Amino acid sequence: MNILASPRSRPSPASTVPRRMSHSRLSPNRTNRRPMARRRMSHSLVRTICALASVAACAATLFPAASATAATPRRAAVLVSRSRCAANRAAGTITYLTGFSWQASVGILDPIAAEAQGFYSDLCLKVRFEPGNGDPTSSAQLVDAGKVTITELGSPEDAIADVAGTPSIPVDAIATYGNATIDVLLTMPSITNLRQLDGKTIGYKGSMPPDITAMLQKAGVRISSLKEVAVGYDPTILPRGQVQGLTAYKSNEPVQLSDAGYKVREWDPASFGIKGAFNVFDVNRAWAKAHPGTVEDFLRATFKAFSFCISHATTCVRDAAKYQVGYNVHQNVQRWMVESGIVRKTLLPGHGVGYEDTAQWLPSYQLMVRSHLIRHSLDLASIVDPRYLDAIYRGRSLIWPGP
Repeated sequence: MNILASPRSRPSPASTVPRRMSHSRLSPNRTNRRPMARRRMSHSLVRTICALASVAACAATLFPAASATAATPRRAAVLVSRSRCAANRAAGTITYLTGFSWQASVGILDPIAAEAQGFYSDLCLKVRFEPGNGDPTSSAQLVDAGKVTITELGSPEDAIADVAGTPSIPVDAIATYGNATIDVLLTMPSITNLRQLDGKTIGYKGSMPPDITAMLQKAGVRISSLKEVAVGYDPTILPRGQVQGLTAYKSNEPVQLSDAGYKVREWDPASFGIKGAFNVFDVNRAWAKAHPGTVEDFLRATFKAFSFCISHATTCVRDAAKYQVGYNVHQNVQRWMVESGIVRKTLLPGHGVGYEDTAQWLPSYQLMVRSHLIRHSLDLASIVDPRYLDAIYRGRSLIWPGP
């Protein structure tokens, strides 16, 4: 049973119901991690195996380089000092809750790849995964309660809303991936000016994104005339005319609609001067303070995997596909390419992937204040904690493997 079961508020992957997979099933098969010289078989033995096994298994035995995973996980090797290794093992299992299911978003695909490629093992980390349901409030509450060690939230707004709503919540933001808005408003091509949406129906999931509302206001749309309705996860309600505008993730619904043959127009808040950020790692504050080196090494291995997935996107997505029946590899590769591309184009000056500071979060906070979405003022420095990132980067260069 998954930890979370409340309604989703984040775009659904194009496929099916997620299923939980244990840490042990995530780990590379022990046999596959042996050096090739120790896995050689005589042709007679191969023929015997083929007589008993499926055609697919036989092909994988004869031609391991042609298997579904292009980059075979290597044998794990401890790459840190004995003291660091002992400290990481003493920290226990890190329970990581994904932002939403197993979709190939940044902050989901790269942790999966870090496990599959042995980067966590290299640093003596043991990581257990749980699929999230896209509800940032319940995710933060699980971190607060210590049932989850680290989770991924969709945006700074999610973290700000959680902490502002419960000022005593003991969580810290330890990384932020993208320095741009990830939300987009979709319309049909016939909409060439947002003011044409006056009096029309706008569909959203969970809640209306504040950056979309700010964009509509800036474009001169009469917000009071709009009919804003909560909708499900089928984006074809837009081309079918059930809504005239649909909030979306840049990496999700546009990909689904394009694959289905629909042409739509994307309205990006950034084009209207609206700033934002997306995909935040949240950690239990008490646990992080007790195990700072382990936090550093979790981030270190995850961001090494980010770079790996840039050049091995299909390999990483196929590793994620092992967690879910009916996983759409094609669409998830596209999702990863869109999101990782935004991250790489919007890195903070002089810093690497994931780096964050309060100035980066300030536009999101100010937007929420103007939109009356938070009840309490908030000191961003109380939740944005870049000390762990300072320890793993030298400028934009990731320090690998570390102490």
